[in-house]
Amino acid sequence: MKNIGLIIEYDGSEFHGWQRQPDSPTIQALIEDHLTEVTGKKVVVYGASRTDSGVHAEGQVAHFTASDTIPAERWRAILNFRLPSTIRILHAEAMKPNFHAQKLVLSKIYDYRILNRHSASALDRRVLFYPKPLRWDLIREAVPLFLGEHDFKAFQNAKSAVQSSIRCLLSFELFEDYKGLYRFRIEGTGFLKQMVRTIMGTLLEIGEGKRDPKDVTKILASRDRRLAGRTVSGSGLCLVSVRYPLSFEQYRI
Repeated sequence: MKNIGLIIEYDGSEFHGWQRQPDSPTIQALIEDHLTEVTGKKVVVYGASRTDSGVHAEGQVAHFTASDTIPAERWRAILNFRLPSTIRILHAEAMKPNFHAQKLVLSKIYDYRILNRHSASALDRRVLFYPKPLRWDLIREAVPLFLGEHDFKAFQNAKSAVQSSIRCLLSFELFEDYKGLYRFRIEGTGFLKQMVRTIMGTLLEIGEGKRDPKDVTKILASRDRRLAGRTVSGSGLCLVSVRYPLSFEQYRI
């Protein structure tokens, strides 16, 4: 048996996230179902990040176990032939037995893109279109207040049940890629359900002048979801890459 590592790119617009669900199309379910068809055995695919409904990925990492009968690198072509064009396997490699796409994660990097202009894009669905005027100077003032280790309970889905809501943001930057297109890049050791999208909703309310940048500190301390901003759409969120103790290449056999 071989441990097969995958790097996956997908447009999540038409999917209900990564994780398999009983009655909804998901990325994990589609890949697993095609692997099961090819191998004749049930296959479980472990993904580094359980991206939410509508969220995209440039560098989702996953792994599964398969027999030696098919060369590891062939799985890229096999899966891409069967999967919809919105899901692409970028790499398929034979990995060391100890590689686990989920358990070894050190940090994940996400981008959230906001198109802040009068007209929506005819070409790009991977953005949150936001035509209202925003004070980007206030948003820039608020961004650094999220950095470091905090209890992010106020920024998670209210129905989530986790052992700890403490997470650490290693970096949080804001770029203007071109006029009107703003990109937040956020790296953390882990994220709560809808955490990034609620942070974005709070920052937008700061940009609208409904909140003061210093409110971020108060909201974090409160641990009260009702005090944070709204949860915005997953359309602008994309998993960029996943970091491990070694590079993906160093885990190859």
